[in-house]
Amino acid sequence: MMKVVLIDDERPFRDGLRHLIELYCPQLEILGEADGVAAGKALIAAKQPSLVFLDVQMQDGTGLDLLRQLGERSFEVIFTTAFDRFALEAIKLSALDYLLKPIDPEELMRAVEKAEANLDKQRKEEKWTQMEAVFQNFLQPQGPKKLVLKDAENIYMVEVPDIVRCEAAGSYTRFYLVDGKEILVSNNLREYENLLKPHHFYRPHHSHLFNLHQLDRFEKSQGGFLVMKDGSKVPVSVRRKDQILQLFSLQ
Repeated sequence: MMKVVLIDDERPFRDGLRHLIELYCPQLEILGEADGVAAGKALIAAKQPSLVFLDVQMQDGTGLDLLRQLGERSFEVIFTTAFDRFALEAIKLSALDYLLKPIDPEELMRAVEKAEANLDKQRKEEKWTQMEAVFQNFLQPQGPKKLVLKDAENIYMVEVPDIVRCEAAGSYTRFYLVDGKEILVSNNLREYENLLKPHHFYRPHHSHLFNLHQLDRFEKSQGGFLVMKDGSKVPVSVRRKDQILQLFSLQ
């Protein structure tokens, strides 16, 4: 059985989460609960869980404060939070998992399955990169956002402004960076469209996503296409042409 602890400062929520776990995730063994950062740190040290359900905002600090105090972690984390735009953005960009309150049972089961898979294969350096990214994204809201990307061999922490464009490669996505580097990741383009939309990324074609701040010009020939600052070209579909042309007024 996978050993877990629950850390949240709301007793009714902990009771509800415990009930959902017992109903939908019987493979989990709940070792204990804590109601804050200090108590949570002590609980993790005492119980050595494989998985921690961790609230983002608590009375004596945040879940991120707790993780920073612990340093290197050997366990998986599933954040739990009411809607908090800045915290959610930091968590999503860092490729960490989360559940929105109130918890949906199907989302709970999916998150637990992912945590179980990651526990077997995720390397220590990957966990550390994710933590570094979430700390920077959350604690330095005015700085450039960091996106964690993983290919078959490496884990990258990429500054979002340094992404020129993304291109679908079947169910994968290929990232093109300002330094000429290419990174192929095993997530589809739609996932990154949703993630990067708040950072001025747009989808001019079903297979392409581009960074408006890396756009050089729109070429009218051959039906129209975008030319990026690195010289690469991005096609524009007929039905999205007017929408893309309107973006030039935003620059």
